[in-house]
Amino acid sequence: MIPLKERLLYLLAIGVSVVALDQITKHLVVHLLTHRVVVIPGLVDLVTVYNRGMAFGMLNAGQYTFRTVLLTALNGVVFIVLLSVFLLSKDVARLTMISLSLIMGGAAGNIIDRVRLGYVVDFIDAYVKGAHWPAFNVADSAITVGAVLLAIDLLISGRARKGQT
Repeated sequence: MIPLKERLLYLLAIGVSVVALDQITKHLVVHLLTHRVVVIPGLVDLVTVYNRGMAFGMLNAGQYTFRTVLLTALNGVVFIVLLSVFLLSKDVARLTMISLSLIMGGAAGNIIDRVRLGYVVDFIDAYVKGAHWPAFNVADSAITVGAVLLAIDLLISGRARKGQT
């Protein structure tokens, strides 16, 4: 069992770092990026996208009166649930702490945008030939990496428990 104090250190070190890096990169993009910048030709560009919708641009089109409030509240609920799991779980693996810290840091970064701006700033445009992945940011990347690590952790811990029975 990892003490609460140590779990909080993980959350602060990883989660706060994600939020800081996310907000700094978004600030730089908004204030310095005036046109598309090719980073890796045929694969990654930097762009400025103001995403009023959800992940992958869902709900981005059209006029939805309560969209920002709804999406901010939804992100907030997810954050609070994950924080509760993080703080209240008695037997938490280090990989779980890292995963949840990444997810919560990413969620917090996007919540800050929604509350402050009413939209999320995305700027990484990944593509191959004509196929584009929706633009994303550091917070989205942290959420994705955290979710993948959490899935791996659950698979590993599930197999370990299965072997114990």
